[in-house]
Amino acid sequence: MQDILTILDRLCAFDTTSHKSNLECVDYCRHLLVSAGFDVTILPNADGTKANLHAVAGPRDGPALVFAGHTDVVPVDGQNWSTDPFKLTQRDGNLFARGTTDMKGFVAVALSTVTNLDLHALGLSLHHVLTYDEETGCFGARDISDYLRSAVPAGSFCMVGEPTDLRPIVAHKGIIGLRATVTGSEGHAATIATKTNAIHFASDLVQYLLQQAQVYAAKPNKNDYVTPFSTIQIGLMNGGQARNMIAKQCDLEFEFRHLPDDLSVEFLEDLEAFLSSDLRPRLIRNDELSSVHIKTMSHVPAFRASKNSPFLSALKANLGSVDIGFWDGVTEAGYYLDAGLDTIVCGPGTISQAHQPNECVSVSALNECKDLLRRLTSQLAAAS
Repeated sequence: MQDILTILDRLCAFDTTSHKSNLECVDYCRHLLVSAGFDVTILPNADGTKANLHAVAGPRDGPALVFAGHTDVVPVDGQNWSTDPFKLTQRDGNLFARGTTDMKGFVAVALSTVTNLDLHALGLSLHHVLTYDEETGCFGARDISDYLRSAVPAGSFCMVGEPTDLRPIVAHKGIIGLRATVTGSEGHAATIATKTNAIHFASDLVQYLLQQAQVYAAKPNKNDYVTPFSTIQIGLMNGGQARNMIAKQCDLEFEFRHLPDDLSVEFLEDLEAFLSSDLRPRLIRNDELSSVHIKTMSHVPAFRASKNSPFLSALKANLGSVDIGFWDGVTEAGYYLDAGLDTIVCGPGTISQAHQPNECVSVSALNECKDLLRRLTSQLAAAS
């Protein structure tokens, strides 16, 4: 039996920045869960440097309750921390360290809750899911989604514990991140009339994307998102070697952050139509070897809970008078929903603390979450 702060102290001591391994952190969680009577399955990534974790205890038939979190955190490089970001520091009722809010705080609460229950007396199937690489594209949740279809009964309740101040988030946008590589022909700037400058054509692509962004912004939308429409953002453009040299290559990275109703496949179809009918024919006019290629770098599905979600009703009954919310950001929730789980995003802490120097979560927020998880497990056990 371990308390929340002891577990959180250990979790934060593991530097699970997304480009590093999470195996030591996962092994620590595995040990806790096995000691508490859970059956644990470790699911490594392709090269074995990272792993997802799935743990289950209680009866295997009938709906279950799933606590879902990610183990990775964002970098601390270049941030001005007043404390060691990988050593939990308590001050004035707050707990400081990287990941306390996003989202090792919830993971610690869930681990403490499930490892302190009398699983035999509870009579409820409990699942714990931990993933890797949420911060870089939700790749761990993508990789475990198919596994969960058979490992967790359809319709089971899934709580994704991102920092929402325990406000149930019932929908969020999706993201598709893309890289365009435009290849032209190099040469002296004086010969530009007979050459293909990759930067020029990449700029034409930028103009198309900005025009599409205006189309999405003009669509009538009635919702409660901070930005109530889908957006397109160009984040990186790199090409050329010198002012008097024709650029042979230009790389462009951009994202489409979309509402659940604005499908990414339609965005991609429109993009390919522009490339095929407009950009590519002009691109090869002076050089038939010139090209433009699009590569998908990441794709996180949008999320929208069922309008009649029983889990949402259970959460609202336990939280009292609380408003539901919508997020412009993304989470792993869409993958759990795709796996057939009744999913809601709800966890301790505030999103404004996430990714910040001196990231912190209050002790009271973790205790409030602990009380919520205990009430939920008791209520669902009584109903099972």
